[in-house]
Amino acid sequence: NDAHFHDAVTGVQLEIIERQTLVEWLANNYKTFGANLEFITDRSQEGSQFCRGFGGIGGLLRWKVDFVEMEMAAELDQANLLAAEDEDEDYFDADDFM
Repeated sequence: NDAHFHDAVTGVQLEIIERQTLVEWLANNYKTFGANLEFITDRSQEGSQFCRGFGGIGGLLRWKVDFVEMEMAAELDQANLLAAEDEDEDYFDADDFM
């Protein structure tokens, strides 16, 4: 796409200084970001399914995800929402009836 090689604001054509595949860039730079790099091949049934399902890149996670904590936060949010709805139902405004 030619639009990727022009500055959106000025319209100036950009110069390609270096070409590098994403995998090569990740292999060279992952330590800079404190990440771990793991290659998964399609030589096993699980690996093949993973590679087909994600099209080659499975995920880029910067921090460990605590799914239990996320679930507890979601349940707390839902409980707070229900409590707020209950408070709204109990509220009586005389101006609504005049």
